Formats: sequence, structure tokens, C-alpha cells
Amino acid sequence: MAIADELGWLRDHEIVPAGLLLRSGGFEALTPELGRPGPMRRMARMGADLQLAHLMQALVGTGVQRSPRAAAQAVVAVLDVLEDACALVAGPGYERSVHEVHLMWRVAFLPGVLLPSSGSPEGIRRGFRAYAHALEGQGEGPGR
Repeated sequence: MAIADELGWLRDHEIVPAGLLLRSGGFEALTPELGRPGPMRRMARMGADLQLAHLMQALVGTGVQRSPRAAAQAVVAVLDVLEDACALVAGPGYERSVHEVHLMWRVAFLPGVLLPSSGSPEGIRRGFRAYAHALEGQGEGPGR
């Protein structure tokens, strides 16, 4: 946390519409209304969704590289980190559960790794499947 604070990530700073537009994947059109509360709120929520899904992809990808056979045990750590991340992005009128992040990740990232046309080596596919199955094994997906 000291590094994040030193870099200024934990300090208040101005949020400009163009920055949110980039972080939200271009969710809103570039119009004069971009800086109004409605579009800003939508872009912030979309940006948070993207960050959470990318975080999960990074956590699972790291787990596959470090311990491909220990998915069932490692998935607990993945879920703990995601639970903390969901709490960090929560705000008035916006919450994400770990289950919702899992669903976003599953449709956004898994096909790109698991499909034969992905070019992913079989060991990587096997590892991602193991993590996906372990996550599904947490009830109806991660039920946190």
C-alpha cells in the first residue's frame, strides 16, 4: 500500500471525462454531454467492471502458471482477493459480487483461452478449465 500511496493512486484527484471514456472502453459516445453526471456514472461503473474482470483474468492466469494442479486450493485466494476488490469499487447505487465478476470473466475471457482456435497450449487450457471448474464448484459459481 505504501507504493500505491507514494505513486499517488490512493489520493484524491480530478476525474476527467476523457480519462473515464478510455477506462470504460469507450462506453459512451464522445459528445458535449460526456461530462454530465449520468454518463460519468455509467463510465465509472463500466470501468470498474472491466477492471474487476481483468483482475480475475490476471489472478487465474497467474494461478495457472504457478500451480496448475492446485486450482481447487488456490481458488480460495482468488475469491478472497476479488471479494476485497468488489468492496473497494462499491459505491452508492453500484455493487458487484464475486459471482457477478466470475460471470463477466467467464464470458469475456475463457473462450479466448479454451477454444481450439485460441492457439493456447493444451496445458494452459487444462489449467484454465481446472480453475473454471473449481470456481463453479463454489456452489452456483462464487456465491460471495
